[in-house]
Amino acid sequence: MTHDTTDDTRNGTRDGTGSTASTGSSDGAAHGTAAPGPLGLFADLPANRTSDDPRRPGTAGVLPTVLTLRFLAVLLYRLSARAGSSVPLLGSVVKQVNHAITGADIAWSARIGPGLVLWHPTGVVIGAGVVIGRDARVQQGITLGAARSRTGVDGDPVLGDDVYVGAGARVLGPVRVGDRARVGANAVVLADVPDGASAVGVPARVVP
Repeated sequence: MTHDTTDDTRNGTRDGTGSTASTGSSDGAAHGTAAPGPLGLFADLPANRTSDDPRRPGTAGVLPTVLTLRFLAVLLYRLSARAGSSVPLLGSVVKQVNHAITGADIAWSARIGPGLVLWHPTGVVIGAGVVIGRDARVQQGITLGAARSRTGVDGDPVLGDDVYVGAGARVLGPVRVGDRARVGANAVVLADVPDGASAVGVPARVVP
């Protein structure tokens, strides 16, 4: 997959090879992702206020949430997306700062809807042409991005709304992960996942 600085300076609709990024068969996935930027923070903040501590159920305070690494990773992504839409090089610089501080390598041109939660941002890699809907919840060490195939069919994943991606999972190529779908830990998703379904295993298979 592609996630270096060169690819980040390209238009968000293309992957590192210059091929147009696929939107899969999405007919509603990733609502509201056409203009990523700081406005998404109005939904990101409350989404991230859920407490990790079982002794403190409910929501955490605003300040404790803002000081978490997971929220910082989302904030820096939003800033990189806004900066990159005007000055691609600046977007790439902010993206690299995010990677250095939080361990999250998220291309500024990835289109991610509001309500994003990166529970543990270390090792998260999201490529330049990826599209993600609202209220995504992502664990550590995941990769979402383009796949290079011998058939020449390249592209990037499209994830719908309210999708969960487990630790270490890989979603590669022009596949669609439907609304409310779940991707299990360490799964390798190479084919579409229907709405509301779960994908587990290597390669991933869909289970009810």
